[in-house]
Amino acid sequence: MKIIFSFLLLLLHISDNAPRSFIGQWQIEGGSIIEIYKKREVFYGKILKRAQNPISNLNGLDNKNPAAKLRNRPLLGLVILDKLMFIDGELSGGTIYNADSGKTYAVKLWIDDDDPDLCYIRAYKGILFKTFEAHRVR
Repeated sequence: MKIIFSFLLLLLHISDNAPRSFIGQWQIEGGSIIEIYKKREVFYGKILKRAQNPISNLNGLDNKNPAAKLRNRPLLGLVILDKLMFIDGELSGGTIYNADSGKTYAVKLWIDDDDPDLCYIRAYKGILFKTFEAHRVR
């Protein structure tokens, strides 16, 4: 009986980091809200709400984009997490676009083991990285 109980606990822990646990709305540091969603086996994230006091792009447009023809597109609805795959309990293999700088970085996301409503987003540039927290809103 003890072995069965331990196995069930292990299954519950594994299911906590199931691909569906990433789907939803997340408020990132600074106040913006992104929605992570899945198409087929690939995950994406788009901006649903901007921070109350944004540090750039005050007019709500993608002003910092390196492609001049994209600088007039609205930030709301913009896909900033692109082509992520669920691998070993994490979303990885894709990119994150930083509209404040116009730069794109490699990225991985994972859910906190102790808090399923806390997600870490780590953006990479070579060996350097920065990790942000995101809290589930829905």
